[in-house]
Amino acid sequence: MKLSDITEKTQLVKDFVNQLKKSTKQAIPIVEVGKTARVSGASARPVNMVLENGQTIKLFLRVVTAKDDKNKDIERFDIFRIDINGKAQPLSGDYDNSYRPAFDASVKALGNMLRTGQAAFDKKRAKQKIRKPRTGAAPKNKTQQLNELVNDAADLDKTIESKTKEKEGLEQQLNNLTSQP
Repeated sequence: MKLSDITEKTQLVKDFVNQLKKSTKQAIPIVEVGKTARVSGASARPVNMVLENGQTIKLFLRVVTAKDDKNKDIERFDIFRIDINGKAQPLSGDYDNSYRPAFDASVKALGNMLRTGQAAFDKKRAKQKIRKPRTGAAPKNKTQQLNELVNDAADLDKTIESKTKEKEGLEQQLNNLTSQP
C-alpha cells in the first residue's frame, strides 16, 4: 500500500465524503487528490473537498502500519490532519473507518461544525473585496516592450527633426526682421 494508491475511490475517502454529505446536508461537487508532500513531518497525500456553499476541507492521509488480531502487520490509510477553509483543526474523534460508529460520529461532529460556521464563512466571504480586472493592454514581454520603445524613439526623432527645422525657420525670420532698418 502506497500513498500513490489514494484516489477519490479509496474506501476511506468515499466513506468520509458520504458521511460528510449526510451531516452537512450539502453536496460535495469537488473531491480532488493532490500530490504527495511532507506535512507536519510526515509524508501525506492531501484530499481537497469543496462543499456546495463554498467551504473547503483538506484531509491529509498517510500510510500507517498496525497490528491485527493475529499480531500481523497490516497497512492502512490514516487521516492525521484536517484543514477547514485553510485552517488546521484539532482532531477530535476517531477517523478510522474500520469501526463505523466511531467514524460516523467523528465525521458528523465535523459536519455540525461546518454547518454552524456557514454563516460566519458567508459573512467573511461577503466582506472580501472584489478585484476589478485591469483595463488596458495586456502585460507585455521584454521583446514587445523593446519594440514599443524603439517605435517611440523613432517618433520622437521625427518630432525633434521637425521642431528643429521650425526653429531654424523662425530664427531666419527673426534675423530678417532685425536686419531690416
